[in-house]
Amino acid sequence: MRSSQGVRIIWVYHITFLVNSVSHVWGKQAWNTGDLSKNNWWLALLTLGDGWHNNHHAFEYSARHGLKWWQFDLTWYVIKFLQVIGLATEVKLPSQVHKQRMAFNN
Repeated sequence: MRSSQGVRIIWVYHITFLVNSVSHVWGKQAWNTGDLSKNNWWLALLTLGDGWHNNHHAFEYSARHGLKWWQFDLTWYVIKFLQVIGLATEVKLPSQVHKQRMAFNN
């Protein structure tokens, strides 16, 4: 194994576990999920969108984790591109009704 491959593997493992630890401690809750998941902007930048963890817990079926225009989610843009060229089908997003149901002021 070349050292660059090893670095990539280590990076992926660290980022994966970082999402599951950091985003249950630091950040903000946008949705009433009944758990400790939080949205963390700097983690979202590092993980190309997975730092919007509270969004993910609220709408686990959603292909888009960055639900607001300012929530960077590069993964969503890749999925959207794949949908446009016909390689991704049945791409799911949360409905307004589901968002209202998950809101804190509900």
